[in-house]
Amino acid sequence: MTVAGTENALEKFLKTSGWDMAKKSLLAHDASFRWYDRLEKETGETMVLMNAPVGKENPAQFVFVDELLENIGLKVPHIFHRDLENGFLLLEDFGDDTFTKLINKGYDETNLYKQAIQSLIHLQKNVSINQGLKEYDWDLMFFEASLLPLWYIKYVVKKELTADDMAEFEEIWKTLYEKIKKVPNTLVLLDYHVDNLMITKKGECGLLDFQDARFGPVTYDLASLLEDARRKVDPKIQEEMLDLYFKELPEFDTPAFKESYPLMAVQRHTKVIGIFVRLFVRDHKNRYLKHIPFVWSLLEKHLNNPLLTDYKNWLDKHVPQEIRSKVPFQED
Repeated sequence: MTVAGTENALEKFLKTSGWDMAKKSLLAHDASFRWYDRLEKETGETMVLMNAPVGKENPAQFVFVDELLENIGLKVPHIFHRDLENGFLLLEDFGDDTFTKLINKGYDETNLYKQAIQSLIHLQKNVSINQGLKEYDWDLMFFEASLLPLWYIKYVVKKELTADDMAEFEEIWKTLYEKIKKVPNTLVLLDYHVDNLMITKKGECGLLDFQDARFGPVTYDLASLLEDARRKVDPKIQEEMLDLYFKELPEFDTPAFKESYPLMAVQRHTKVIGIFVRLFVRDHKNRYLKHIPFVWSLLEKHLNNPLLTDYKNWLDKHVPQEIRSKVPFQED
């Protein structure tokens, strides 16, 4: 659709839903192609407009996951109006209090993480069978891990890997995948961290950014939350949250879970390093580059795990240690 066509479709959508006269202000434009505006009427009533360009985004998937989470009692933005053909949604406005902002203002960090863990526990207690989600399977997990060689090694290390190098990388991850998947599956939100959690206007723990959800290992979202790629989580909080998690879900307190959890964290860190470079090289978004040395530090703390010896050796061979501590492209 042309820009003019999109603007006309949006104008029609807002008029039909009764929000055409509302004041509009940009709320967020994230790492995807979606963007969000806050709409505010003269009465003070607000709504969030999500614009998810069809062809680049899948608004129907957002609706599916949103309603699934809402139906099991989690607080997600209620959808008031939708135009899936053009990618427009009017959503409940949670306000501005993300966990990140609240922590930066001095709110009790431990209490916020407890709310995040309780929401995750509620999710995992209520979704133990697949309810129509795509599987978080080997193909996706390996594709994500391969983002590091395809983007970081290619564009930061500036090294061309051979077919044998990539074959070795794949064999390493096949072995790790077998360990990772030896835990129960659940709905995996994939971006469960403090930037995507909010305290709503009614004081509830609200969830955002879940449209890519899959059915996969219970260890993923826990690792995403406690080994956050964008901020250091106090080890005492990590330990306390894991204790709370296992207290509420004692059936997961197993050797298989404790093998899967660090490997799942490493897979996510591997993926994120590649994604942050891709966002810069392909999408010209540089604000994520500053996090790369920290994500490397998160990954490296696991590399003494005997299960990761082969991966450590592969990384040491192809990614010089001194490069990992630098923000890439600073001189460009």
